[in-house]
Amino acid sequence: MQDYLRYWGKAKPAKDAGGVPCHLLAYHSLDVAAVAFYLTDPSSAKGQVISSVLGIEGSQFQSLFTFLLSIHDLGKFSQSFQALAQPQSEQLKVPDLTYSYDIPGGHAALGMLLWKRSTVFRERRLDACGWPKSEDLRRTTRRSLEAMLETTFGHHGLPVNPSNTLVASHFLVSDEKAACAFALEAARLIRPEWPVTLMADPSWHQLLKQVSWQLAGLAVLADWLGSDQSVFTYVTDLMPLQDYWRELALPRARRQVERLGFDRPAQATAFPGVERFFGFEPTPLQSWAEQVPISETAQLFVLEDVTGAGKTEAAITISHRLLGRGLAEGVYFGLPTMATSNAMYGRIAEYYQRWFREGERPNLVLAHGAQRLHGAFQTSVIAGQPKDLDYRPEERSASAVCNQWFADSRKRALLADVGVGTVDQVLMGVLPFRHQSLRLVGMAKKVLLVDEIHACDDYMLTLLCAVLELHARQGGYAVLLTATLPMEMRKKLTESWRRGLGGEGSLNPYSEHFPLATIVNANGLDQTALNTRDSATRDLAIEQLCEPSQAIDALLAAAKHGQCGCWIRNTVDDAIEAYERLRGQVDDPDKVLLFHSRFTMADRQRIENQALHWFGKSSGASDRAGRILIGTQVLEQSLDICMDVMVSDLAPIDLLIQRAGRLHRHRRDAEGNLLTDQESPDQRPDPVLRVLAPAFTTEPDKDWIRRFLPGTAAVYRNHGQLWLTLWALLEEQAIRMPSQARWLIESVYGPGADVRLPDALTGSFFEDEGERQSQAAMGQFNRLDLDKGYVAASARSGWQGEVDIGTRLTDEPSVTVTLVCLDESQQRLIPLEDGPHPWEMSQIKIRQSLADKLPEFPEALEHLQSTLFECQPGLRFSRLWLGPFDQGGYIYDAQTGLCRDKNK
Repeated sequence: MQDYLRYWGKAKPAKDAGGVPCHLLAYHSLDVAAVAFYLTDPSSAKGQVISSVLGIEGSQFQSLFTFLLSIHDLGKFSQSFQALAQPQSEQLKVPDLTYSYDIPGGHAALGMLLWKRSTVFRERRLDACGWPKSEDLRRTTRRSLEAMLETTFGHHGLPVNPSNTLVASHFLVSDEKAACAFALEAARLIRPEWPVTLMADPSWHQLLKQVSWQLAGLAVLADWLGSDQSVFTYVTDLMPLQDYWRELALPRARRQVERLGFDRPAQATAFPGVERFFGFEPTPLQSWAEQVPISETAQLFVLEDVTGAGKTEAAITISHRLLGRGLAEGVYFGLPTMATSNAMYGRIAEYYQRWFREGERPNLVLAHGAQRLHGAFQTSVIAGQPKDLDYRPEERSASAVCNQWFADSRKRALLADVGVGTVDQVLMGVLPFRHQSLRLVGMAKKVLLVDEIHACDDYMLTLLCAVLELHARQGGYAVLLTATLPMEMRKKLTESWRRGLGGEGSLNPYSEHFPLATIVNANGLDQTALNTRDSATRDLAIEQLCEPSQAIDALLAAAKHGQCGCWIRNTVDDAIEAYERLRGQVDDPDKVLLFHSRFTMADRQRIENQALHWFGKSSGASDRAGRILIGTQVLEQSLDICMDVMVSDLAPIDLLIQRAGRLHRHRRDAEGNLLTDQESPDQRPDPVLRVLAPAFTTEPDKDWIRRFLPGTAAVYRNHGQLWLTLWALLEEQAIRMPSQARWLIESVYGPGADVRLPDALTGSFFEDEGERQSQAAMGQFNRLDLDKGYVAASARSGWQGEVDIGTRLTDEPSVTVTLVCLDESQQRLIPLEDGPHPWEMSQIKIRQSLADKLPEFPEALEHLQSTLFECQPGLRFSRLWLGPFDQGGYIYDAQTGLCRDKNK
């Protein structure tokens, strides 16, 4: 019996003091290698993208990656690792329990230590990797080889930090020999085809660094899929590696990859044209989208048009054309907020199945509001696996981490054929978080569609530019949508894509036309001036309100006359105050609805559905009459509601334009019923956007906005931009779209806007400009230096765990709070909500300081919390709030959400 067959690689958790069932290390290594073999089949996009960048044949890359994954767990040959379990099988070695498994990075670091510093490996290193005997290992060649090994040893989602520990601190000489013998046998079995000449070329080494991120992500995926006990059942019976490889590893891996749909993409249909697909005549933007030439290589599309111009359908048109031509294999829709994610899902669900051929069952995953998934769709890319033994608290088994990662639908969406979620999940691909490389694998060969890109602050913009540069480098496609994009931001986005294509220098001149369609590809920049649809053209009058009571009166008058009204406030507290005031003054308080971000997911979706029923496109006069909606910024984007009367707190001009897009959004008769012909004139009184703001003056003091709207002053700290917004609105007395759209935006955000500022407000303006530069600098500091490749040094700020922070710069981090209760037996924690996905539906995401004011989870019940985390691993990063929810100075109820208890 070969000595390498006497080591365990995976074990089941012990249930008693006896030995544990285990899977031989050599066999597990081949299981993962076999998965790698099928993931990188030469016909697959995953293999083609990487092999084309490296300039090698697909079969050659397949052999290299398969071999690399066969030795991914060399560190488990150590005595310190083997001592973690007492296997049942007597044929396995009895470990020396005096060895301590205390190395940072665990067995991944031990594998790199063994490869680099073991005397045994040093003597047989070339043979152990199947290196051609006639070739020497030059310095550059060795660096390329080690760069590949970094990706395989870093298969737990983080690059391996080099260790200064001694090999003898963890390995016996016999362990080193066994590991080396296994590597030799794996090399003979798999026969890696090393591109020796290319590996000696420094320029090829740089290309390798670029794709090392995708290699690392594929290594994580292969390890997870190859660790699934339900497919790769434990084997302790001895057989030659060649027999195990052919008879068990390869057939099982093929079934696993095919079962999960990783063997081939879902086959798409050809796009039949806007009118046939959607059932209506195309708008000018949609006509452009169905006819614009599509490049065979990476291409960026930036679509700028007014609200209601059909930007989403134009983006779907481009995406479907790319899918139909085989240039993309999936789509990820990145939205700025949870509410916009839900709204986008509702729209995509209408068309999704018709993108693909009959008989295909591609997966659609929603990052938020998972209960709305249609039963015909697959809602999971990877089902839960039987759990293996964890190695230590900070080093969990592949099956355990896989279960936790895919328990979170936000992450699962990235590997789906079609995913809808927040843009944060994409941005995390360029931040130093565990498993970020898997996000990059999910993005490859997908159309990245980002809506409302103007909502990005400078920190997010810096990260998005990094994502676009990387996606262009991968040969991907991206579609960006906006109604209010400053020209400076457009320049940054397009030039990032050009850098990803290898281009340098400016793409000037930039068109000032609006609406505008821009593409960037290998041929450079192309801009097309467009018209907008007649029904989306509007002259929206502006009326300034100088007292909150005027807003209340306007809404009460609307309700009295059978209209519906809306007030968008800038803070949750202000929204709750207005909601309570209005409920106290209307005849039927149930006709007043409150919508903000501090509701559980279930209540958010209930309120959102109610808002769409009362105010959505299909609403009629009886639905709308006398209804009032009070909300915050969650109403700004992608919620398809149509209001008769609207009031807004003063906000920056782009946000006011977004809010105004919900005023008379659809054309209706005098009673509020939807007109059959949406090109017919609206029969209601002319729309007026009422803006609550302090009296305008050319010489305001520094407390001009803070004295009047303190919450607004805290949220929008550039008080100069608020003044410029009010100046521009009063100057024009209207929002004229699209004719004045560019002027309005550039009057506030353009490079010369500060010239008009009063002296008292220049301080906040330039303080904000400094903050913007700081945000951009922080984005550059936090983002990965992708050119360094998949190494620990690529993270300037240090690598982090798998937590959802870092994609947005705020004054403080946000915390997910899960509302839980005790069941009738008082011995089990249950979610506040029931129905599908009850845990996700029972969560609120709030700022850290607010979460800290909630009651602590009782120490006496921590054992119930531990049990819950075992059953629901996705809750580990959540804070539990145990009911009743009216203690500690804050209360939660379904009508007002989380708010202060006024009685305390």
